[in-house]
Amino acid sequence: MSNIKYDLSAAVPQYVPCQGGCPVHTDVQEYVRQISLGNYDKAIETIIAPNPLATVCGIICAHPCEDACRRKDVDEAVSIRALKRFALENGQWPPVKKAEITRPEKVAVVGGGPAGLAAALDLVEMGFAVTIFERSPEAGGAITNYIPRYRLPMEMVRQDIDRIVAAGVEIKTGVELGKDISLDELTKEYQAVILALGLPTSRALSIPGADAKDVMLALPFLSAVKYENFKFEPGRNVLVIGGGNVAMDVARSAVRCGAESVQLACLECRQTMPASPWEIEEALEEGVIINPSWGPKRILVDEQGRITGMELQEVVSVFDEQKRFNPQYGDEAKVISCNVVIFAIGQTNDDLSYLTEAGVELTERGNLKYDRRTLQTTRAGVFVAGEVATGPGLAVDAMASGQKTAQAVKCYLDGVPFDAEFVDRYEVLDSLDDGTIEKVKRIDRLAVPMVDPNTRAQNYEMVEIGYDERAALCESRRCMDCAAGAECIDEICAVCLTCLRTCPYDVPHIDENGIFTIRNEECQACGLCVGVCPAHAIRFRDHYAQHALDRLEDAVKQAKQNGAATAVLFCCSYGAFAEKSFLEYVNNGRPQNLAVVRVPCVAKVEVENILQAFNYGAEAVFIAGCEQEEECTYHDVAKWAGQRAGRAQEILEEIGLEKDRVEYFNLTVDEVRNFSAVADDLLQKVEAVLNGQGGEE
Repeated sequence: MSNIKYDLSAAVPQYVPCQGGCPVHTDVQEYVRQISLGNYDKAIETIIAPNPLATVCGIICAHPCEDACRRKDVDEAVSIRALKRFALENGQWPPVKKAEITRPEKVAVVGGGPAGLAAALDLVEMGFAVTIFERSPEAGGAITNYIPRYRLPMEMVRQDIDRIVAAGVEIKTGVELGKDISLDELTKEYQAVILALGLPTSRALSIPGADAKDVMLALPFLSAVKYENFKFEPGRNVLVIGGGNVAMDVARSAVRCGAESVQLACLECRQTMPASPWEIEEALEEGVIINPSWGPKRILVDEQGRITGMELQEVVSVFDEQKRFNPQYGDEAKVISCNVVIFAIGQTNDDLSYLTEAGVELTERGNLKYDRRTLQTTRAGVFVAGEVATGPGLAVDAMASGQKTAQAVKCYLDGVPFDAEFVDRYEVLDSLDDGTIEKVKRIDRLAVPMVDPNTRAQNYEMVEIGYDERAALCESRRCMDCAAGAECIDEICAVCLTCLRTCPYDVPHIDENGIFTIRNEECQACGLCVGVCPAHAIRFRDHYAQHALDRLEDAVKQAKQNGAATAVLFCCSYGAFAEKSFLEYVNNGRPQNLAVVRVPCVAKVEVENILQAFNYGAEAVFIAGCEQEEECTYHDVAKWAGQRAGRAQEILEEIGLEKDRVEYFNLTVDEVRNFSAVADDLLQKVEAVLNGQGGEE
């Protein structure tokens, strides 16, 4: 169910920026962390919890979460969307639990796009019976009807929609409001109706020649390409007008359906084109020629009515000083030779005048009139959701709108007030301090592999290959665990400043008034301060590290059951230690007398943890770190882990045990992948020590 809550008495939550940037507030930090640990199943559970179209978002989302990622202030944002896709394709999805209908009221949703689907799923999970009425043969709205297959294969859309249906949402396709069914008929059977009609009509442009035979509109063209195998005749030179993502889809589809050449012209300059930067780059790679800062003046047509070109005029500015759309043109003009023109200049509503007879008023521009606080139209019990209300946007924005409308419907049927302005209140962390940014280790973002441009432009196969496991594990470790790290327990802090002297990021801080604080919002969660604090006055705000260490006692007890000499291995949880091959070995192939405790970085293993292992009955303790320090986000891991292992050795000697019972070492990726040989060697060392054969080599 949606993370959006309507409770005026609740405290305003504080999100990390990536979660705040996601319109449905997916816990990005958590699922990226689970990916980094190799827990793909848990990552999926986190991803799908607020997102009914998770697969779709893993493929085509414009990832506003990445725009908010604090990592971008250091180098580049974490590649969150690509990580989402990796998890969804490599983990086990939980079964769908059909929602129980507990409410007597029924709700109708008109429109089966992202907004309608999200609203319906939330309402079903609230206990309402919900039916979606979709005019197309298949639900999904724009993502089904117009998104090209090379960007989003239909089987991925259907996977998400099938789960929505399995949860209890009924979908009736081929039913159009105003033709097959009226609003009055719906309101007789359903106690609330949501109009999630989308913006299914392409805008045209009234310029000379716009009525020529070979002038096309974006959405009908994309639909024909997707469902009718549309192909251009030989010798077609296409000019696309528009600079948004739909225009890029049109241009790239024109390349694939046989155009001899494809050019694109838009009002905006290259830097301000509304299309996503990666969409523009991919279009350029596939041979599309882009003409920024040129506006259409007239289409040139010969005596037979055939297009011969378009005259364009130079654009000096697109918006005026009040940020209103008001293009200004210069004196320069040029003609682009073409014989097909496709307008991709935006979408609008269908003619909604049929709704006025049912008591739903329209604005002067023909849009739905609705109360922005209650989300109701002028007819009681009839609500709006998605682009028909908010205007063009991302699919994930439409989902968030649908989830908010679901809350409005519930409040309406409960007879309690609703105010959309109070829904989805949250705060986010501030940007990282400049001093912290300078100290964070730079790690290059891994590019998402793509099919070669020359190959992909010849077919409709998916253009993005996606990460393999190694790449996903490396990229996920670039996450900085914002605000999940150290916090001070003030009542037991002795203000000894040991943490201040230890922290590589200067997170512990004394302000101008002499007040000591640990600035959690700046912490990088390396854990060094936790281990050095003599008063144990520092803990992790997120307890994932402690949860890992808490497994120690049970792990040792299990390893001792066969009576053989028992060794404990503390190892890193990241990189090769999170790969399926290693986890399979740990869970099913390791020797029974080897207890493996994976921790989020061995720098978090304290001397106390090492000694606890002996107290629980272990004969030896090994700490295995990573050889690939350049991939680790933390500073000086080997130094600190080695020092703690050394101190544990000293303590063992002081109490009369061999120091060889403790050893710290680093492993290469290949050694981790072939860990059985390493494990055999470790257990042989244990036997040697117990037989008095240990010592310095």
